[in-house]
Amino acid sequence: MRKLTEEEAEKVFTKLKRFIGDNIDKLLGEENEIVLHNSKVLLVSKKMLKLCPQIKREKLIQCGGQLGKFTKTNNFVILITALHLLSPYALHKFWVKTSAEMNFLYKNNIVRSHMHKISENVPTNGVVFVYNQNDTPLGFGITARSSEHISQSPGNTLVVINQADTGEYIRDETIL
Repeated sequence: MRKLTEEEAEKVFTKLKRFIGDNIDKLLGEENEIVLHNSKVLLVSKKMLKLCPQIKREKLIQCGGQLGKFTKTNNFVILITALHLLSPYALHKFWVKTSAEMNFLYKNNIVRSHMHKISENVPTNGVVFVYNQNDTPLGFGITARSSEHISQSPGNTLVVINQADTGEYIRDETIL
């Protein structure tokens, strides 16, 4: 487990800024730190970080919350495991109808007829956190249209492209 290099930190913070904007400081606070372990990017408290060297590196699976990972091509990808860490700081939110919840959780995209409501001023290709009507975070995606165009679109128009959903915990249980 080690701290991120400048290049890695730039990639991580650029991606996080797209998801939560200037709330990165709130996410980190004074007691948390971002570290790298076996290509996984983790958000770890400083207290926990002091205890980790007591465990052999081969035995340590994970410490803290996983924000994402670096791919083989050295790109940073935010994973569904970061949903509970990032959703309180979401810039843009999208709520789906109860009837469309399962559709989204099966890795399908969201069409206009599935929309319950959307936060204002969401740009095209902006990251949105998807919630059910009870404000439970379900995942995140990329908007295919801006929030102004979505309200004027017909019912079968693609609105949100699914990037990650909580159904991945079941589909990819061995990987996560």
